[in-house]
Amino acid sequence: MEKVNHQKIIIRTLLKVLLMIVVIFMLNSWPSIKQSVNGHVPPLDYWLDHSFKVSNIILILGFGAYFYYKDLTDQKELIESTGNTDQLESK
Repeated sequence: MEKVNHQKIIIRTLLKVLLMIVVIFMLNSWPSIKQSVNGHVPPLDYWLDHSFKVSNIILILGFGAYFYYKDLTDQKELIESTGNTDQLESK
């Protein structure tokens, strides 16, 4: 019986969460990004205040937990299905 590779699942989850943070930051900061292209750069605290809100942090944590749970259940199902095929082939 194979074991679940938790390290691989954690790394994949962290990469997904980091990508989600980048996307959320860009979407929330789009007006500031457009201003900075025109040469009117807002201060850094303005960028951070509008990008990292409590609702965004809750969203990131919730989706991070979902991604971890989904990868974990997918890997367990894959292990079970390969175990069942191995048992059928050995008979």
